[in-house]
Amino acid sequence: MELMVLSNYSAEEKIISDSTTVDQIKNTMKGLNWNEFHQAILSTDNGNWIEVGGNLNEDGLSVMYEENGQQFVINKPPSSVDQMTKILISYFNGDGQYKKENEFE
Repeated sequence: MELMVLSNYSAEEKIISDSTTVDQIKNTMKGLNWNEFHQAILSTDNGNWIEVGGNLNEDGLSVMYEENGQQFVINKPPSSVDQMTKILISYFNGDGQYKKENEFE
């Protein structure tokens, strides 16, 4: 999976890794200043992806993912960066837990 970070409302793009690890996800999420706008995106070879992002100020946080050409947005925004990190790790692990613990439409 590829891990990419978009910053400054997508004006800056940085690929963190094309063979991502859980530690890279954790370190990337901890290393970002979430008072500024960022998006962290995990994408697979088959066009599926998940994106967590926003900021802790006026924009708030959100999660969306694409699976088999359909996009889904989280109903209740994440309350913390830790929650977004947990969602990314669940997606990375392929355990589907993020779908069980959150509602998407």
